[in-house]
Order: sequence, then structure tokens, then C-alpha cells
Amino acid sequence: MAREMDDLKIILMTDLDGTLLDHNTFDYEPIKTFMRELLDSGVEIIPNSSKTSEELDHFCADFGQRLPYVSENGAALYHSEMFSGEFSGEQRGPKVLGKPVVELMTVWTNQISSQLRELCVFLDETVRIFQSEHLGLSGEALDRAMRRNYSRPFIFQGSDDEFDALKSEADQLHLNVLRGGRVCNLSGNHDKADSIPLIRSLLSTTADRIVIVGLGDGDNDVKMLQGSDIACVIPRPNQPHLSFEATQKSQKIINASLPAPHGWQEAIHAAIAFLKIQYGYSYG
Repeated sequence: MAREMDDLKIILMTDLDGTLLDHNTFDYEPIKTFMRELLDSGVEIIPNSSKTSEELDHFCADFGQRLPYVSENGAALYHSEMFSGEFSGEQRGPKVLGKPVVELMTVWTNQISSQLRELCVFLDETVRIFQSEHLGLSGEALDRAMRRNYSRPFIFQGSDDEFDALKSEADQLHLNVLRGGRVCNLSGNHDKADSIPLIRSLLSTTADRIVIVGLGDGDNDVKMLQGSDIACVIPRPNQPHLSFEATQKSQKIINASLPAPHGWQEAIHAAIAFLKIQYGYSYG
């Protein structure tokens, strides 16, 4: 028997680059109308990205909608007051799950071995053209990407074995070094999945059942996808499809056939079709 729809809340927790935004151009114009239709129907869209809060605020301004979001690979949840359904315009501070950069660097400098530190070049210590080449950004977009509160991007110049050694040392110190598509990142010991229990708790007062649809394309999205009820994988151009093991037998995994941004819409349509069968969900 289908639940009453007032009891069901659909959350789309989505990576941006390569998932919602085109891998090369960062464009998502073709799906903006669809995204607004989802929001109008009561679906919640939560960007969960390695991007900074300034980048995510800029994304929301471009989209023309204020959204809750998770910045810097799970470091902080912003605008959680919107989950109450009674948002009055008052903005609260972020719910921080990470460590400020100054704390990260104190541990890094004092406790990571010097041989491994010498293999790391932090982007904010390099010239602007080097930053632009590695992040694929320029101008104000580059400025927004470089103003980080809870992480520091770096280029690793060692071997895979040396990176594994760095990761091992960082793990023991409750730090995280993560290899992304363009750069590596130093952060606290958190990931994109850490905000999921918090979001479920915040929404539990307004919804009887919460279904989180995770959307991602890369390795740093895996834990977020595993923590979602429905996991949507968006293919990357000319790369193997991301694969991972489901953490629960009931989890639905959807593999889109198209890259971003069209693959994002394709995956959501497939998720909605599944929700219609599973829960009697009616979209629109």
C-alpha cells in the first residue's frame, strides 16, 4: 500500500563537476528548467561538492535559487535552516564537520614526515597561471575556488607508493588526503557521506520517510552514493563507468548512459520511475 505523499521527502544529493555540470564546460543550461520543476514539486536539491562555499553560493545565484549545500567534500553543511519548511530569511552559520585550515596545517607541518611533505605542492603557494592550469578556472572563478576554509588543494609529485604512504600517515593523524580528477586535497577526516545522517535527522521532524537519491561520477562520490537510498552514477567522457559495492541489499543503483548534464536528468527520471513503483510516488 502506497504511503501518503506528505510523509515522503525526496532529497537529491548531487555532486556538481562531471555529474550535474558538463565535465569540460561546466554548463548545465539544458537541465535548469527541469531542476526548477523538481524544486516546485517539493523535491530538495542539495549540492554536495568539493567546491568552496563561495563557489556554491555563486552556483546558487546563477541558478536563481537558494539551496542548502555541503562544501569542500563534506566539511560543512550550509543553510540547514531551510529543512524546517519554515524558512523566515534568517541565515544561521554552517554546521561544521571539518577542521579549519590552520588546524590542518599545524598537524601537517609538525607530524607528517618531511620527505613526504616535500612531494606536495600546495596550489595557494604557486603562481596564478599554475593554479588556472590545474583547476581549469580563471578570473573570479579561480578566486572563489582558492578561498578555502576546510581544505587545501595540492599537486602530488611522487609515486603511487609514496602517495599511499602519505595517505597512511594522514589517516593516523585523523587527516585525509584525497586524489581528485584534477588535484589532491588535504582535509580533516570527513567525506561527502558524513552529512547524510545529519540531514536525515534535521528532516525527520517534517517527513515520515526520507529517500536520498545520490548522484556522482567520481571516486570521491562513492561513499555518498553508498550512503544514499538510490545511487545514480553519471558516466565520465571516455572513461570507465564508476563501480562500487552497495552497502545495503535494498539499495537501488542507476547507471545513466549519457554524461552530464543530460545524464543527470536521465538518472532522475529513472529514479522517479522507481519511486513510483516502490512508494507510489507521483511527480509533478
